[in-house]
Parts: sequence; structure tokens; C-alpha cells
Amino acid sequence: MEKQVNLYVTPKSLDTDRIEGYLESKGIDFNVYNIHADVQAHKRMIEATRGACGAPVIEVGHQIVCGFDTERLDETIAYELR
Repeated sequence: MEKQVNLYVTPKSLDTDRIEGYLESKGIDFNVYNIHADVQAHKRMIEATRGACGAPVIEVGHQIVCGFDTERLDETIAYELR
């Protein structure tokens, strides 16, 4: 089973477009969830982060990256997806 990449966002997040562009440039398929419109997605994000960070959150397999941290994101992608 292929590991999923989920992006949890808020509608006015300045980093959303940057994160989406970054993941696309890496050729990574991902799902985008607006946590203001999707209560279940919001609950999944809170559970995944244990409430430690707010959107945007990138879930790569079983790892979490809070915000647009390219160094952490690259390490997580290399570990979880390669």
C-alpha cells in the first residue's frame, strides 16, 4: 500500500500555494483538506499532531511536518516515500 500525503490547510493560509507547488515540483501526489470546511479532516489533523501545531500541516505517511519547512519536508519525504 502506497503511503499517502495529506495537506491540511485553512482557506487564507499564505503557505498553502507554496506547499502545493513544492510538492508538485517533487512529483508527489497529495490530498488537500480545508479544515474549516471539513470537520472530519480537522479532527484527523488534531489527532495526527496531538494538537501540537495548526494548519498548514503536511502528513507524509506516519510523519508530520508543521508549516512550510522545506528541510524537514525533504527529510520526511526521503524517509517515508523513497
